[in-house]
Amino acid sequence: MEMNKTIPGFRLCCLVLLMAAGRLCSQTPVIYKAAAIYVGDTLMHKVEAMAVSGDRILQTGNFNELTVKYANATIVDMGNKFIYPGFIDAHCHFLAYAYGLEECNLVGTKSVKAVVKKLKKFAKGNKREWLIGRGWDQNDWTDKQYPDISILDKAFPNIPVCLKRIDGHAIWINSAAVRALKLNTEQQITGGEILKTNGKFNGILIDNAIDLVSPFIPELDEKTKTNTVNKAASLCYAAGLTTVDDAGLEIKDIEFIQKLQDQKKLDLRIYAMISFSEKNMAWISTHGSIKTTQLSVNSVKFYLDGALGSRGALMKQDYCDRPGYRGLLLTNTKDFYNYSYFLYSQGFQVCVHAIGDSANKIALKTFNSILPTGSDPRWRIEHAQITDPVDFNLYRTGKIIPSVQPTHATSDAPWAESRICANRIAGAYSYETLRRHARIVALGTDFPVEDISPIKTFYSAVTRLDASGNLKEPFIPRESLTREHALLGMTYWAAFANREDLEKGSLEAGKLADFVVTDTDLMTVPENKIPAVKVTATYIGGKMVYGKK
Repeated sequence: MEMNKTIPGFRLCCLVLLMAAGRLCSQTPVIYKAAAIYVGDTLMHKVEAMAVSGDRILQTGNFNELTVKYANATIVDMGNKFIYPGFIDAHCHFLAYAYGLEECNLVGTKSVKAVVKKLKKFAKGNKREWLIGRGWDQNDWTDKQYPDISILDKAFPNIPVCLKRIDGHAIWINSAAVRALKLNTEQQITGGEILKTNGKFNGILIDNAIDLVSPFIPELDEKTKTNTVNKAASLCYAAGLTTVDDAGLEIKDIEFIQKLQDQKKLDLRIYAMISFSEKNMAWISTHGSIKTTQLSVNSVKFYLDGALGSRGALMKQDYCDRPGYRGLLLTNTKDFYNYSYFLYSQGFQVCVHAIGDSANKIALKTFNSILPTGSDPRWRIEHAQITDPVDFNLYRTGKIIPSVQPTHATSDAPWAESRICANRIAGAYSYETLRRHARIVALGTDFPVEDISPIKTFYSAVTRLDASGNLKEPFIPRESLTREHALLGMTYWAAFANREDLEKGSLEAGKLADFVVTDTDLMTVPENKIPAVKVTATYIGGKMVYGKK
């Protein structure tokens, strides 16, 4: 591995650019011409041509001027198509998405019966010791209630079953799984819940209680993992993604990703957040960070609370649909402060999952107590989903970046008020307010929780509607982003949040030639036509990874 303990990633980028500059003139340039090329800088420049040499951008500007300057260049005319910087998903779970391709997909199931029906069909071809699935959401069911263990016991009495909720913050297991793990369902779990009905375990484990099960499920073999990661990467390319921020990985997962990249089996660039644990903190103190053009490991992901859909988000006041309950604190605040301070001393970024307004206040106050005036740490609040309006001013320091997922707002809209209460929703899904206070917002999807498509991210951010057309009216429309800000959130601002803005995020000279081509102009197409915009080609480092050659 390429290790670096003394130079933070955003400084190392300068060295990378200097080294790359010497190679730019050594290869035959390629000039790309399109109806419009959005440079993606903060001034939103638009040009008609871009010259590329190897994996780097030489220059953007007027087509005729570039052809004169680079007379020996190969010309690639995109015709009436449009080029943007490669899309960056600022918060997702790429490996979980990849491995999920080998699991039963329960997204969109409308009832418990539909879940069982899909799982029985999947079980016929299942070769694993357990039946694994993901994507159920009780909020999509008529009764809105958690399912019961008896349903899985009747359908699958002998094989262990583990079904992850859509947000990954709850699982539904059967009695065979309880027996296989010799699970004690009477224990108390800090930061988690073992749910019971009439005093009997009902099969649902929430947040930290999931750790009683998930780590012990047999893993896929390496060949299968490699194949499914390649499938997932191809789906990312088809969506226009050139970099993904994998929000919470173990060291062994990161080592596997780098192995694939080193073997030239994975072109996708990955910004990997290390999952917080004492073991991983010890690894950091020994190894430091990792920085290549394909892999950046210079951040740690903490979980302060759970998710709103499973009622694990930590709230300042009671849940409207569960009086007397305010969610879960998953990480001890003293540990959060101490380890965050340690990471600051190591030059690492801290990225913290915070959904409820109480969790967000804890994160913001902790960050502000550690980060000195004038510093540029780019610490991140992942989700920043519900913020008490009185706490928005804690972003004014400019040191803290909200990393949000616009499709969460439009997915949660049908039931969000039932959790938060209408009179407290003012600070929820407040992306424009966050942008004004923090100056930028990084945009992602949280896939596989939401759809992988950056086009849907763009649409939800701009219109506050869902691409499926389920919402009849925009959800809190005052919090919509402009098209310019939405594009920046998926490109330059996302790269900035990753400390990688000197090497990617915009189509400027010396930066990596990561770009995406669409059939329609995202910046001018009528709003209702945005979901129909198609990605026709994706390039990483000047190499076409998706599209017709």
